[in-house]
This record gives sequence, structure tokens and C-alpha cells, in this order.
Amino acid sequence: MEEQRFDKKATFKNFTKIVSFLLILVILLLVFSYALSPKDNTAKGGMMNPNARGFYSEKKNSIDVMILGNSDAYSGFSPMELWNQYGITSYISAEGRSTVSDSLNLLKEALTCQKPKLVILETDELFFDQNKVDEFSTNIAASLNRTFSVFRYHNRWKTTSFAELFKKPDYTAHCVSKGQYLSNNVKGYTGKEYMKKTSKKNVMPLVTRSFTAKFLNFCKSRDIPVLLVQVPSKTSWSYQKHNTMKHFAEENNVPFLDLDLKRQEYGFDWKTDTRDGGNHLNCRGAKKVTLTLGEYLINNYEFEDHRGQEAFQSWDEDYKEYYKTVYSSALNDFK
Repeated sequence: MEEQRFDKKATFKNFTKIVSFLLILVILLLVFSYALSPKDNTAKGGMMNPNARGFYSEKKNSIDVMILGNSDAYSGFSPMELWNQYGITSYISAEGRSTVSDSLNLLKEALTCQKPKLVILETDELFFDQNKVDEFSTNIAASLNRTFSVFRYHNRWKTTSFAELFKKPDYTAHCVSKGQYLSNNVKGYTGKEYMKKTSKKNVMPLVTRSFTAKFLNFCKSRDIPVLLVQVPSKTSWSYQKHNTMKHFAEENNVPFLDLDLKRQEYGFDWKTDTRDGGNHLNCRGAKKVTLTLGEYLINNYEFEDHRGQEAFQSWDEDYKEYYKTVYSSALNDFK
């Protein structure tokens, strides 16, 4: 009996030690995460992909639409064209080769200072080509990076000063393009039509499906509607993927707009509207996609036209800078 009592005490003591260790570890991770996280949203300040995080320096709760995804997203949409034509404020928070878990983490960052009325998720990243182990580990790593940014920014100890470690963040970097990658390069796609109708489907990876459901549930819990959108991309999209995405959207009661399938409706031209042979769009292609998207938004959602409002005067100034950057290039017939 004495031996049994001793074993219980020893077990409880060991359990207490483990819990205490884990608690101390979490506290240390949180402290170091704050200390090593960038205190400015600039590349010089150590921020990764600062253009994707320019929402920090926008006026609080001024963004109507957050656009998330991978390189197809930051190449395929133009927030400044959406502003100029419809008066809708939007920001593209996207990173190359990102996963849906990355997008969820970026959305959580954005919600610390913005309150979007709509989230657009570009669907190419939902078919990210990696094996199940890599896919699972990538998504888990993205979640850890969000909770403990020390994993993402651990190397900053080499370049940051002691005085900066616990300095209050001051996000000042302003991205005129609102996250869009601006390119007027033209390298057309001259191959065959790849969106040939079929009843076949591509398999959405199981882990990705799970994390996408988590993404949708997160938005639902915060009363933020989600719109799934696909932009033209010869190298990464197909009718099989369209069928899969359409079925997934119907299952989850989420609208899906495939702007790759509707190319002829808005005059998309593979000879002039892509910058790298059909993988990513240039500014010309992004404008066509965006104006079509804008028409869909005003017909299916309620957005206030902010043009002419004093509180959004900076958007007019940003459009002027955007216009000079894009329209003064070799694409002088771009208008």
C-alpha cells in the first residue's frame, strides 16, 4: 500500500515537472517571438514579404476585400483598378508557393488591424503539388510560425539591436499597388486550349481539404463571407481542377468564380496578357480579370463606393502613382 502511494506521488511529481517545463517553454517562445518579430513592416526591418503585409500601414478597418493565395493571386488581381473602376478597397496578401494554412495565418494577421467585408481565396494553392508528408509538415509549420514567430524570424538576432527587441511595433511601409506584383513584361502562351470540357476530377489533397475547411470555418465564425476565385493560368489549372473546385464549393456552400473558364467573355488574350508564357498574368491581364471580378462583386455583394470620400483620398493618390508606374511603360496601348 505504501509503495502504491509512493508511485502515485512520483507520477504526480513527474507530471507537474512536465507541465511546468512546457509552460516555461511556451512563455519563452512567446517572449522571444515578440522580441525577434519585426517592429516595422519593411524589408530593412526584417519583415518577410513586406508587400503581402502592407495592410498594417493602411488606415484601420479601411480594407473592404482581402485577397489571399499564392503568386497567381498577387499577379492576377489589381486592387488599384478595382478602386478606380468601382471604389472598392482591397489588398492582396499573398506569397509565392503558399499553402492554405499560410493564407489563414496572413488573414489572422490582417484581422489585427482590418475588418474586411469579404475574403477572396485564389484556388490554385489548394492543389499545391507535394507529397502528403511534406504537405502536412508544411501546413503545421505555417501554423507554428503564426503562433510562435520566433521560428520564422529566429535569425534576426544577428541583425537587431538590444534596444529594438522590445520596441513597440510601428508599421510604416506603404505599398501603392496594395500587394500586386507589377509587371508589364509580355511573354505569350501560344499552345493549345487546355480548358477542354470533361467530367473527370483532380484529387484535392486530403490535408489541404482539411485546412481549407478550417479556413472556411474560421471566416464563418467571424461572419466574413468567402469567395473562391481562379485566375487564368495555363501551367497550373485544368478543367479537372475546375470540376473538383466546383464540387467542393457546392459541398461547403461557398461561391466559386472560375475566371479561367470565362476568358472569352472578357477578352483575355494569351498573346498579350501573361508575363511568362502562361503561368502568371501581367498588369494588362490583371486589369481584365479585376474589372470582371469587380462587376461580379457589385452584382452579388453590397460595397460602398468610397471614391470622392475624404477618408479615402489617399487611395486616389496611390492610384496616380500606380498609373504612372504601369501606364508609362512600353505598353503604351495598355489603356
